[in-house]
Amino acid sequence: MKNICAKIALLTLIATTSHAVFDVNFTKNWGMQFKNPKEVLEYVKQFLPYAPIIVEAGAHHGDDTVNMKSVWPYATMHLFEPLPQSFKIMRKNLINIPQVHFYPLALSNHEGITEFHVNFANTGACSINGPVHWNAAEFEKTPTQIHCSTLDTWAHLYDISHVDFMWLDMEGHELYALQGAKKLLYSVKAIYTEVSYIPVRVNSGNYKDVTALLEEYGFTEVWRWDVGNGYGDALFIKKDLLNQDPSHPQANSQH
Repeated sequence: MKNICAKIALLTLIATTSHAVFDVNFTKNWGMQFKNPKEVLEYVKQFLPYAPIIVEAGAHHGDDTVNMKSVWPYATMHLFEPLPQSFKIMRKNLINIPQVHFYPLALSNHEGITEFHVNFANTGACSINGPVHWNAAEFEKTPTQIHCSTLDTWAHLYDISHVDFMWLDMEGHELYALQGAKKLLYSVKAIYTEVSYIPVRVNSGNYKDVTALLEEYGFTEVWRWDVGNGYGDALFIKKDLLNQDPSHPQANSQH
């Protein structure tokens, strides 16, 4: 275990320094402010069990995975990355970290083969949803074909009874992944998700729709950061968990 923890610590340093965008000040929401992604995870930690089950969609090369494993060394993590070259790098980076499972799949509200639009300038910005006019030049002309699944179907196939935490970074497809998890969402305690306020991809899900869906399942937004260019990130926690902490400003609010 000592060697594993040392490896996680080293990879955490690499992952944290690679997220330069988190070095700016976050938008304050409900009195909270975080300096980097690990601080967000440390806040979420109070709401999760010691060894949580975590789903990460859009895992890319595994940087965020390493941050999560540094906070929850005993977590069981299920990573989804549909782009073959990114999946290969991710698996190589994380293969020696225990209790990490890899799936070369996209998550959506349907199953089967679908088009996947590859951003050659930034492979972390690929999406099922096609580019819009202001970012079309960054994408390959011809989309690739990938396999996609719903989270509910995946959970049934792999006998996953519950998930504690979701980390979604899907470039505008987060809403569709959540629509495909309508059974699983009842068990989820917290969700960190990318959100968009303008169309960042063709038919991309927007912040208001994501929020409305999650509120139906008892989640409330506790923090949000606007990065600009129509993007941001938001953290949602189950309201009943917040109600257990009377010091939290959301505990007695009507959201």
